[in-house]
Amino acid sequence: MPKAIFHINRRLKTGVSALAVLGSLSVATFPLTAVAAEEEEELTLEEVVVTGSRIQREDLTANSPVSVLEAGTIKMTGTTNVEEFLRDIPQAVAGIGAQANNGNDGGATVDLRNLGEERTLVLVDGKRFVPFDNQGFVDLSMIPTSLIERVEVVTGGASAVYGSDAIAGVVNFIMRDDFEGLEMDAQYGISERGDGERADFSVTVGGSFAGDRGHAVLNIGYTDQKAVTQGDREFSEFALAAADFSPGGSFTTPDGVIDGTFALVPDPNGDQAVSFDQNGNLVPFAGTFNFNPFNLLQTPQKKWTATALATYDVTDNIEFYSRASFANNQVRTIIAPTGTFFFPFSLNLNNPFLSAQAVNALTDQDGDGVVDAEFDADSDGVVDPDANIDIAFGRRLPEIGTRDSIYENTAYQFVGGFTGDLSDGIVWDVFAQYGRTKRTQNFVNDVSFSKAQQGMRAITDPVTGEIVCEDPSGGCVPVNFFGAGNISEEAARFIALNLAEVNNTEQTIVGGSLTGDLPLQLPSASNPGAFAVGFEYRKESNESLPDDNLVSGNSIGFGSSTPVDANFRVWEFFAETKIPLVQDATFAESLVLDAGVRVADYQNTVGNIENSFTNWTYKIGGEWAPISDLRFRGMFQRAVRAPNLREIGLPKTPSTGDLTTDPCAGANPVGNAELTALCIATGVQPDDIGTVNGPISGQINNFLGGNPELEPEKSNTFTLGFVLQPEAVPGLSVALDYYSIEIKNVITQFAEQSVVDACYNIEKDASGEFCQRIARNPLNGSLNGGTETGVDVSLENAAFDKTQGIDLSINYGFDLNDGEMGRIDLAFTGTHVIETLTRDADFLETDDCAGLAGTTCLRPDPKWRFNQTVQWTYDALTVFLRWQYLSKVTNDTVAFGEADESDFVQPVIPAAHYFDLSASYTINDNVTVRAGINNLFDRQPTVVGNDFGGTTENSGNVYPAVYDPIGRYYFFGINTRF
Repeated sequence: MPKAIFHINRRLKTGVSALAVLGSLSVATFPLTAVAAEEEEELTLEEVVVTGSRIQREDLTANSPVSVLEAGTIKMTGTTNVEEFLRDIPQAVAGIGAQANNGNDGGATVDLRNLGEERTLVLVDGKRFVPFDNQGFVDLSMIPTSLIERVEVVTGGASAVYGSDAIAGVVNFIMRDDFEGLEMDAQYGISERGDGERADFSVTVGGSFAGDRGHAVLNIGYTDQKAVTQGDREFSEFALAAADFSPGGSFTTPDGVIDGTFALVPDPNGDQAVSFDQNGNLVPFAGTFNFNPFNLLQTPQKKWTATALATYDVTDNIEFYSRASFANNQVRTIIAPTGTFFFPFSLNLNNPFLSAQAVNALTDQDGDGVVDAEFDADSDGVVDPDANIDIAFGRRLPEIGTRDSIYENTAYQFVGGFTGDLSDGIVWDVFAQYGRTKRTQNFVNDVSFSKAQQGMRAITDPVTGEIVCEDPSGGCVPVNFFGAGNISEEAARFIALNLAEVNNTEQTIVGGSLTGDLPLQLPSASNPGAFAVGFEYRKESNESLPDDNLVSGNSIGFGSSTPVDANFRVWEFFAETKIPLVQDATFAESLVLDAGVRVADYQNTVGNIENSFTNWTYKIGGEWAPISDLRFRGMFQRAVRAPNLREIGLPKTPSTGDLTTDPCAGANPVGNAELTALCIATGVQPDDIGTVNGPISGQINNFLGGNPELEPEKSNTFTLGFVLQPEAVPGLSVALDYYSIEIKNVITQFAEQSVVDACYNIEKDASGEFCQRIARNPLNGSLNGGTETGVDVSLENAAFDKTQGIDLSINYGFDLNDGEMGRIDLAFTGTHVIETLTRDADFLETDDCAGLAGTTCLRPDPKWRFNQTVQWTYDALTVFLRWQYLSKVTNDTVAFGEADESDFVQPVIPAAHYFDLSASYTINDNVTVRAGINNLFDRQPTVVGNDFGGTTENSGNVYPAVYDPIGRYYFFGINTRF
């Protein structure tokens, strides 16, 4: 029996065809070796738990599609973080990982079916792993790749079996708990361009003790990954606009920029902004700032993991099992130097750093040669000595250095339990687990708004003639913001700001179950039914502690953060059954009913606010095998996702988001009386109509926020398919499954564009729900500015999501020349996405994101994607070739009719083909070496510009997490085992 498919629980001796259980799986890598029919004799087998069911019966198969990813395949692709491997499977899209920079929170996640990481449940040996943050996300970097035996992926709802979060599916990491001996593994990789180095080392030791009553395994691993900057690749060296590939950097430049037009300063390009030269004069806008070279295509990482697994036979019928996990993961992201980003500043017009020309331009805004009245109270034609002007000011601050975010996640988890026989055929299990993650975030080289404002208001001391601060408190240093290179080192140190936040997440789970045979057997069946019943109690809590500057919003570049103190407690009870209805009959080799139900009682606590609710989940389905070669399977499941700690506990928090079009920007409202009136009613000053600046580099300010009154999401998942294993073609397995996942009551953070569109195109009422979510910059009417400006995208139960498609898996293995030339194993696994529907609210349009990417469809979702592998094994040599295909992806504004293809230089990302080639050679019983080339043909990502889509996904002019930005990559490894 091929042990590689199942989580070992207990052993028994029985005779059964391994093919029966293999038929339940869609093997997503090269196929496993099946037991031939003539070998179906008395074998020592294991009772098994296939992911997607808690029932332990070797003759009953899983009826939800399960893909199995083997450790050997993961190793042959050179993977050091398993997230990198999972994002390439056709059932997933790229989540957060090493290629995400601006928006990376220091973790690595998996996103099944493009439904979001929060809807994918991550397990280790069938039990929840400790989250790394208050969103409930598991950092996959903390799971030791070298200890993984396989990964089982269930795509589709599994809440009736595992509880909340399993709407999109389950990823279950099975550890090598039966390892014996000593194994050391080392791997080094480097790109063809000499960067992106990765070093990975691990040691695993295992063996029996106490006269073979116990077994223990210990694994320790270390990974060191180096950074690759966007300046290291030609395609990402310069920031490009998506429309015409013109310089698409930031309006916040080192010259210092004032948002607005002034009659005495030419505006030849209609930039609606002016710059300063080095002498403090106002000049036409000098051009955007290229932020790309500072940003990363690959984030640096250092991690340590340590995992201990142990079992001990307390008696002949009772076994103790345990796992202790520790991980420390450090990730650093780097973005361009901070700036003032058009925050509102008060500028004194007697500032000695301003030239007379600049003062004249600022105070004679209509260009009539007379000082404007607001700056000349006594009407003497001279600017008042105490006159001030409020400006929306953007000054890039390279003098401070790059903005670095340093994330350190330290997690540990302890799992312990007992299992044994209650009676013949009945197995009991009780367990408890506790996990805690401390997440430290340091944000360095930002700027303090209060000190920048204080330092800007410089005056000339009437006694000494020195330039000093108007308010000298706190050791103020006057800052010359006006002109590139004019900020002194001392002034830069004064306004610089470092910030910190500490998050503590705890998880406690206690549970128990009974599983075994039902006390009934239908006359038409040769075996009795099986059941599993049990309970779980789970408590999760999070405390997020940002420093005072983050809380107050005094940080300009990193925004703000708010304290979170939230927890939830849930009691869950579940039952599951599989009942053979007919077996060994004509046209009914097997007909099995599969059903399950779970009830969960939640209580959420946020400060003094409590909210409780109860939800039910269930599944019903089964299988029909008319003949032994062919099995049909189907399942309907009601799955849920309860709101996580961040969603219930995050107060309203200023941040940044994405926006393509502001209807009030530029000339849009001019000549449109209705739109003009609405823009004015929502915060644009009448004099600013026609001159409001649009989003800066595709970004605006926003407000994030949770909601303690949120209710669970509910989904309906339907799968239907078949598995074909023809006896006439040994080694061939074909699995085809249709899936449909529909989610209602979706907890959604509205897309900023959706809020804006709803206000100006649908509601058209300043007092409407969505118009009330818009707070414009009081100085210039834009959606960029201080912490009082932005679009409120706080969470609501309002959205609808649906995805459906078809999965196909084909595996075929055969010997060459009766084995004299080795063996070939072929595998194909692919997905066709029929639709991926999303709608932020009932009255908004439903968007189909299949085959699209952009500001609405953030993560590219190719309609067709597949992996095809070929493995040739000849004696001690194994050669492995993987081909990954991604079909074309179109910009969503083009697909939705909001833009024409002619509006973009590159509106479509063409289909991509990637090939990876690797080989391993076993030198002797103790040593195996391996080497490989990833991205064999050095395919470069398609350049689309930086504002083609969302900030986190679309960076460096490309989509670096989806389309490899590193290029041809070599790795070398050695494994020694004793």
